Amino acid sequence: MHHPEDYVKRILKVLVYIEDHIEEEILLDDLAKVACHSPYHFHRIFHMVVGETVYKYVRRLRLDKAAMKLRYTDQPITEIALDSNYDTPSAFTRAFKQAFGSIPRNYRTLYKEVNAMTRKISDLPKISPDKIEETEDLDLLFIRRRGKYTESATQAWEELHAFINQNHLDKSKLRYFGVAHDDPTVTSEDKLRYDACIVAPKGIQPKGEASKQVLKGGKCAIFTHNGSYEKLVETFDRIFLKWLPDSQESYDETRPCFEEYFNTQFVKTDPTKLVTKIYIPIM
Repeated sequence: MHHPEDYVKRILKVLVYIEDHIEEEILLDDLAKVACHSPYHFHRIFHMVVGETVYKYVRRLRLDKAAMKLRYTDQPITEIALDSNYDTPSAFTRAFKQAFGSIPRNYRTLYKEVNAMTRKISDLPKISPDKIEETEDLDLLFIRRRGKYTESATQAWEELHAFINQNHLDKSKLRYFGVAHDDPTVTSEDKLRYDACIVAPKGIQPKGEASKQVLKGGKCAIFTHNGSYEKLVETFDRIFLKWLPDSQESYDETRPCFEEYFNTQFVKTDPTKLVTKIYIPIM
């Protein structure tokens, strides 16, 4: 009687043999010899221990190896088909599509794109928050505009500055906030909502297009962006693609991200002097 452990050891020897000869023709008789069993008996044990037939196992391994080559090398598909022991590229293509859901050429293209994107993300410089703290509720006076953020923000601020001037508000005492309510990678451009806001000064009533809102306080990670507003997108990418996945924090989708703007008098004259604090709501 063979001990179960003995069976497993023999099958392991066979698995190693398959790995080493995966690009050659593999015969059931040869595998049975490696396992020191009769072919018939060997087939049954293999199926029981590994959970699939020898044929399926070898075929799956070959297709996995082919998939790796498609992802990471430029080897021609016809060569990969032959290495995978398929007589014709079309037989290989059929088997590959059945296993991976797409034909080898499309699979290769997709992974080239994925690899390029992954590289792009890993090349992003790291970023850390200045601090994580609880923010207060903010009573804001705001003007909303819709559309592409670069344009809607400019329009909203022009309107709000007109309101500030009409009301003779002391600009040095104001706090300036921007709230971008929608994610441009999800929401269509014409529907993006941007609010240009100031903390509502006492005794000033909203009129015309200006309205009031309360921006709910809560836990936020606060980042600093130095320089022009055009590059804010890159800073957000660094926060969401680099910092957030590596941090232990979870993003709170019930509150919007918002920005506080400093040195705004330099918008036109010297954008390098602009400072933006970015507030990312977290749980």
